[in-house]
This record gives sequence, structure tokens and C-alpha cells, in this order.
Amino acid sequence: MNSKILLLLYLLIISCSSNDKDEYKNDQSLYENNKLKDYELFELANNYISNDELELALIELDKTQVLYPSSTYASKSMLLTAYIYFIQKDYEKTRALAEMFKNYYPGSKDIVYANYLDAMTYYVLMKKSDYSQEDTNKALEKFNFILNAYPNSKYEVDILLKIRLINNNLAEKKLSNAKYYLERDNINGSLIYLNDIYLNHSSSLSIEETLFLMTKIYFTLEEYDLAKNYASILAYNFPKSEWYKKSFNLIRGFDDINNNKNWFEKFNPIKIFRKDDKVNYNNILIQSIE
Repeated sequence: MNSKILLLLYLLIISCSSNDKDEYKNDQSLYENNKLKDYELFELANNYISNDELELALIELDKTQVLYPSSTYASKSMLLTAYIYFIQKDYEKTRALAEMFKNYYPGSKDIVYANYLDAMTYYVLMKKSDYSQEDTNKALEKFNFILNAYPNSKYEVDILLKIRLINNNLAEKKLSNAKYYLERDNINGSLIYLNDIYLNHSSSLSIEETLFLMTKIYFTLEEYDLAKNYASILAYNFPKSEWYKKSFNLIRGFDDINNNKNWFEKFNPIKIFRKDDKVNYNNILIQSIE
């Protein structure tokens, strides 16, 4: 019963395409007179993809699934179809096919790629996210699921890079919110976002400015120990940072740090592991299935 439902759903998904392709696919002779084997149809589809003839590739992939439903190439064709829809920026169809694959082929070694495709449909929309950052958080959730459910997969390095990009994006948005509240003298509102960055995005590129703002806020509130604490973390991790220089200028008048180059050591500062290379937010490359 489930197989029939999934088949009907698949036929519904692939039917939503261009009129030219529909006419081509509805020509039954293409199926009845086919003389190619499953692997030959699959190879032909890949050749069409290489030549950027995606509509023709979709037809060959459909033929593979219809004529050879029990073949291993049928399952690969479903994923490759989802990949083509991703390239065409039809993310709803990509998600639907990825979900269908996971339900229809739960034991397949390619199921990690189905999850990867699904996550990528949210990742590519990250920089277009609304205020709620729903797509960004969804992508992060799905990528983390893959890392936990399928450790040491061939997509792990790529996913780790993309998670770093997501964290930088989330931290940047939260820092912007923190400064918005600070400019309006809403210190509590600002600290909520700054603490969030400090606790959840310490490896992001926004952490230096975040630590400076926390130092500045607590210094203004006359919470001097807290101000020195966050300044010490900044000094320990980023001694050459412009944000550390600004923090030090705030607290340099205290006797316990004046003229002491290693003043921060007694505060037992925390080591922050952060990549210092600038990241490319336009990096939306997707790996293809083998």
C-alpha cells in the first residue's frame, strides 16, 4: 500500500514540469520501444546533465524508474532527478523527492545524500532569510542531523564548512540585533543577543566585537570584574585585534592590569577555537551523487 502511495506521489511530482517535456514523456512509444538497459539509460541521463540538457535527462531518468523499478539504477534515478530539480531551483520538488527516497529506500547507502539534498534546499536560501532566520536554523538542524546519524560520510567536510558559514550568518544577525538594542539604550535586550553569541557562536567571526561590547556594557554598569573577565578572554584569544585594543583602553586604569602585559592570565581566560580565514557566504556548491 505504501509503495503504491509513493509511486502515485512520484508521478504527481514529475508531472509538474514544462509542456514540451510532458508531451515527450506522454509518448508511450518512448517507453514501449526502449531498447536500452537500466545502466545505459542512467548513463545517457548523466551525459545529458553534462551537456546541460536537463529536461532530456529527466526523461531518461523517468524511463529508468518506470521500466526498471527493481533496479538499483531506479533509486539512483530518483535521487538524480531530485538533484536536477535542485539545480533548477525547484526546492519543493527536491524536498518531496528526497523525502520519498528516504521512505522508499530506508536501507540504501545513498540515503545520506537524500538528507544532504534536503538540507541544501534550506542552505541556499540562508542569505534570503526573513527576520526569524527559519531557513538558516532549518539548514543547521538538518546538517547536524547528518553529522550525528551518518558519521564519517563523504559529505562531512563539506557539511562542516557549511555549518561554519551558517554559524557566522546567525552570529552576524544576532550581533546586528544586539547593536540595535544598544543604540536604543536597551542594555538587557542587547545582552540577551550578545550572551547568545558568546555561548552558541564563539567560533564565529563576530565573537571579537561581541566580547568588546560585553566588556563595554559591564564597564558602563560598573560591573568591573565582569568587564575585565570578557576583556581577558578577548586579550587571550585575539591580542592583536582592534576590539581588544578598544577593550583595554576601557579598563587600563585599574591597578591590577596597569603595566602588566600578562594581566589577563589571573582571570583564567577561555580558549576560543575560531577559524580566522574569511568565509564566502556565496559558497552554495552542492556535491552530486556518484
